Amino acid sequence: MEIFHAYKKFLLLLFCCLLLASCKEASEKETIENDVSPKPTVENGFSQKIDENGQSGDELPLNGKAFGALPVVGTEDAVYCNLPENIVNWDCVVPLCFDPLYGILYYVDYGGDYMIHAVYDGESQTVLELPGKRLFCRGGKLYFLLESYNRFKFEGAESGNIAEYDPVTGKVQVLFDKTFDSIVVYQDMIYCKSLGEAQYNEEYDFYVEQASYWFYFFDTKELVARDMTGREYALDFWRYGEYFLAATLEESKEDQNRDIRVGMELRTWDGKQGNVWKGLQPGFGYYVKDGKLCWYNSDGFHVGDIASQQEQIYPPDCQKENERYIVVNGQLFSAQHWLADLENGEYDAWNSLDEKLRMVHDFYTDGENLYAIAGPWGSEVDRNSVLRRVQMKQGVERMDIVSGEKVTEVGFQFFVIGE
Repeated sequence: MEIFHAYKKFLLLLFCCLLLASCKEASEKETIENDVSPKPTVENGFSQKIDENGQSGDELPLNGKAFGALPVVGTEDAVYCNLPENIVNWDCVVPLCFDPLYGILYYVDYGGDYMIHAVYDGESQTVLELPGKRLFCRGGKLYFLLESYNRFKFEGAESGNIAEYDPVTGKVQVLFDKTFDSIVVYQDMIYCKSLGEAQYNEEYDFYVEQASYWFYFFDTKELVARDMTGREYALDFWRYGEYFLAATLEESKEDQNRDIRVGMELRTWDGKQGNVWKGLQPGFGYYVKDGKLCWYNSDGFHVGDIASQQEQIYPPDCQKENERYIVVNGQLFSAQHWLADLENGEYDAWNSLDEKLRMVHDFYTDGENLYAIAGPWGSEVDRNSVLRRVQMKQGVERMDIVSGEKVTEVGFQFFVIGE
């Protein structure tokens, strides 16, 4: 093994059918010249609420809050437009984003009115009466996907359009007509994913998700279909400078229709290859932050410096894998009700102090505070769940149901953002 010496070597099967489906839809490179002006809208509104009977209600305004001239208080990351630990996959909601340029925390009132709010100068307010998801900040502007949540309909736009909000002028515009299911915004481009119909695979007895991928470039204002040139690698959305992380693939000796992952490498959006790390098999929820590859598995939390090829492992003394986690202020928080101090290796259990919010679906952070999408036991992320700020309370005692004894743990208190 050439890098990161402490990994378990195992082969991870990839869904080749997914890759082939992507190839089929994106095999021909397609470029669309786009006018970034917004699509035609109704005179007074951009979207409408839908009542319980499915009837359209009041129109929501096209323009957002205009702050006027805003003082610049910080600098943006050279690549990312949201904190990397907030974007663990294509599917998560990403309901908040902190803009370091103007010091504004944007968030979707998930589970409430679903509109876009902001905390600025200590005040929480509605800045955009539009429902959205996948929030990113770039150049002082907010980018997001319009999302109906089955509660709204849009006039002159569609759920899945990429929208841009300028807090200085309050102007909102849709970048182009095409709709997507997910996006990741960087300083130079937007990586977009569009889902097709899932197809049933009789041989392996499961449904395969069809997907196509696109790049939108800020400098040329072009939307380009991702060109799949072969099966030797699978591009992910994580960035390291100009490169994306990619899985290195080889054809399975047992099944020519299946690829296996044999390592990791770097690729530019158009296929140019960078470093290759044979045998590197990062665990759950890996991401790149400050030039380091971070991930979690049963060995602990791994931090590998990509340039120096040095690695550190912070053992949480827990053998659980494949669960939602986040690292904030040196502490690893797991959705499975435990947390670990990465410096001293100590870990503890946490429990919710809110009877209605027992289950955490996703964790997020603005760099300092911890946030969660949480709901009742057994709930789904899109059912009865809300976005809340989390505050820890040490030394909480409760009666253990199994042992009947008192246990001391960390209590999670949930607060409405801005309070």
